Amino acid sequence: MQFYKKIPGYKKLNITVENFILTKCNEYNISKTEMRILLNWSNIVGKDIAQISRPEKLSFLQNSNSGTLHLIVNHGGNAIHIQYAIPIIIEKISVYLGFKAVFNIKIKQKI
Repeated sequence: MQFYKKIPGYKKLNITVENFILTKCNEYNISKTEMRILLNWSNIVGKDIAQISRPEKLSFLQNSNSGTLHLIVNHGGNAIHIQYAIPIIIEKISVYLGFKAVFNIKIKQKI
């Protein structure tokens, strides 16, 4: 059995890149919640849903912490699959972020 020493000062690259992007969100008027969903989409919803869809944007209502997530789906048949999975997707996003950031999902089909 071999043990590896953790070298102080080294961090995982994906965490470093994500932190850098999140600090730049304010400059480009993008919410950090939206960026976290975009960056971690496959981790949030799983491989099956991530292969057939991708988030486009998260639009918030005025004076609200939750909004509508706009998804792009690659085929009409997959749009039906996503339509049935909307409550599950919303729940997975809420669990990942720690609060209910999405209350509705709109689906756009790209051919």
